[in-house]
Amino acid sequence: MLDKVFGGLAAKPDLIPVEMTKPVAQGTQRIVEMNVPQSVAIFGLGAMARKDPDFMAAFVMNQILGGGGFASRLMEEVREKRGLAYSVYSYLQPFKHASIFSGGVATKNESIGQSLDVIRGELKRMAEVGPTAEELAGAKSYLTGSYALRFDTNGKIGSQLLGIMIEGLGQDYIDKRNAQVEAVTMADIKRVAQRLLKSDELIVTIVGRPVNMTPTKG
Repeated sequence: MLDKVFGGLAAKPDLIPVEMTKPVAQGTQRIVEMNVPQSVAIFGLGAMARKDPDFMAAFVMNQILGGGGFASRLMEEVREKRGLAYSVYSYLQPFKHASIFSGGVATKNESIGQSLDVIRGELKRMAEVGPTAEELAGAKSYLTGSYALRFDTNGKIGSQLLGIMIEGLGQDYIDKRNAQVEAVTMADIKRVAQRLLKSDELIVTIVGRPVNMTPTKG
């Protein structure tokens, strides 16, 4: 079946080279007006490539900051403590020719500004202070303990193997991955947070009718 579908393709592709790109290091805030009662904001920064030595530390750091659901700082500060939004998150996305740190929050128009202020504050706090030992231990425990769940169906196994192949991580990555997570130290997290989380360069796009907010350009 594979031969029938793909057999006619050339053995070697003739592709136009694509240069590496990265977001402009210049804080901006764009507002797209839409007459709705809730505003949605997407924010982001440039990040490191998947094979960058700091990537795994950044991955663990993001688990603490905004990738860990209810265990993350952003969820704790934006939702649990202040009730500003139902959901807030962040993630790392290493594309082939660019890598980004991104996240989002959605809330009523009157609360989106305060929500973004809290998010910027948490990015700055992580960069300046880093995580607690308890936060780091919890992130490592979750990331290593849940890794097996990425292989509990044929579809997930195929997806994981494809990702490992595309990123060129090597056939032994599955055996090494948890050890790489465990090797991340507090110093690693602090270093990578300072490198990545430049809150004054945050690129923000808001869709809705945010109250008392205006577009800005750095």
